Amino acid sequence: MKDIDENKIVESAVNVIKTAILKSQARALEAVNHEQLALYYGIGRFVSMNTRNKNWGNSVVKSISERLKTVLPGLRGFSETNLKNMRKFYETWQCLEPNSSVTTDELSLFPSCCLFKH
Repeated sequence: MKDIDENKIVESAVNVIKTAILKSQARALEAVNHEQLALYYGIGRFVSMNTRNKNWGNSVVKSISERLKTVLPGLRGFSETNLKNMRKFYETWQCLEPNSSVTTDELSLFPSCCLFKH
């Protein structure tokens, strides 16, 4: 009988801890995703402001990408193409408030020109 009670206690404790771990992991992934999106948006804004205002010529984005690889060895995801994609990301979503926390359910509230701007 004592073994059965102990098994129930252990099983209950494992379930509580497992739930806490899984919830924490989900929050951590959400935070990482939020930070990545904020970074990509910020880089996109920076690239957009400088390329669209003619501060930078066509080769500057490529040079920036190559230099980033030199100063941050092992860095991935910041190719010329990706930097231009970050610019597109910013330009597509710039209609959102800077500190907006929009969920996918809320996206239908935005005008289609904002969501599908190219």
